Amino acid sequence: MVRFRAVASPAGRGAAAGRAGGEGIRLADAPRLHWGRLLARGRRFGAGERIPSDLGRVWQVAAESSDLVVQPIERFELAGTLNGHPGHVRSDEAKRPFPAVFALAVAAATAPERFAALSLETAAAALLSWARVYRPTGNPVDEWFFLPLLEAVDLIAGAVPAEEAALLRAWARSFLVAGDSFYARLGITTAVRVNNWMSRRLVIRAVASTVSGETAARAATPALLREFVAHNLVPGPDGVPDGRTFDFLQRDALHYHVAALLPLVETALFAPDLVDHTVRAALLLGLDFLRPYFLGEREHIEFAKTTVAFDVARRDDGNPSFRLAPWDPRHGRVLLRLARAVLPEVRPWTEEIVDPAFDPRTKLLAAIFGEPLRAAEWASA
Repeated sequence: MVRFRAVASPAGRGAAAGRAGGEGIRLADAPRLHWGRLLARGRRFGAGERIPSDLGRVWQVAAESSDLVVQPIERFELAGTLNGHPGHVRSDEAKRPFPAVFALAVAAATAPERFAALSLETAAAALLSWARVYRPTGNPVDEWFFLPLLEAVDLIAGAVPAEEAALLRAWARSFLVAGDSFYARLGITTAVRVNNWMSRRLVIRAVASTVSGETAARAATPALLREFVAHNLVPGPDGVPDGRTFDFLQRDALHYHVAALLPLVETALFAPDLVDHTVRAALLLGLDFLRPYFLGEREHIEFAKTTVAFDVARRDDGNPSFRLAPWDPRHGRVLLRLARAVLPEVRPWTEEIVDPAFDPRTKLLAAIFGEPLRAAEWASA
């Protein structure tokens, strides 16, 4: 446990405390995603009250971001571009503040009133700026980076004026609509229907439909998840699925095996009712396939037989993620840290990764969604 002293409002920002009208979150517009232990206590923390260290670190990020200014752009250009491409560079720069916006939203929902009000003002300003500029294309490789912002919308929408909440929820809905349109234009046999692109699309769809209140689209998502894992988990040498993904075969890389599984885990965190036993079983199979490589019992040379020419182009461009080298188990740590929260079966062989060497958002999500090694601290909060 740590004690956190809220920072004072900078000069000229004192009016932040009045943004929500002193009424807190409107009951009918409370967060719609599953937030586990984060909101379970039903009230915010008081000034000087002991708080879990995972939450304290996120508050620290929020406090350090109290004067955050974002620079939204109309679209991202990450998919299909090399790291030095001007559009890629511009997109990387634009998304750099996203973790801070998420942290501010968490503080707005959980911190003492004065600190919460300042965090709410800054988070709302950032999110509204993005909502007024960025227009989703539906490309899931570009837009899965917006998940922390969509989650932030969920946390603050009930505490901002109704017209601002409507704008933010409509923006969340636009990710859903754009994603469905993007896939409607593709052929039914295209690889991006069965690889990590679809996995990312489905977590965006699950979060966006929940946050925006699109109940019909949300209700259709479990069937899409089942269809995806049925195609993504492919038969092994003996003809039955053994945990290897289509991505592993397509790219000859555990890098993309992880990329296919991580969005499924995040869906299970924020919308657990959408992930049924079929999807969970497939997810466990995929994680078990990773197990010997993560534990150092087996080695895999990445991208040696990739079927995707762009992987070779990125390697030739000097991108270290695509070099011909053994897969580094450190690249599975975020996936497994989050998976531990919702899939108890992986805990016996992943306990060693419950350490401080994670970004604040990952540590918070693991803790609030069920990491058993963090339960005692949260239970006493």
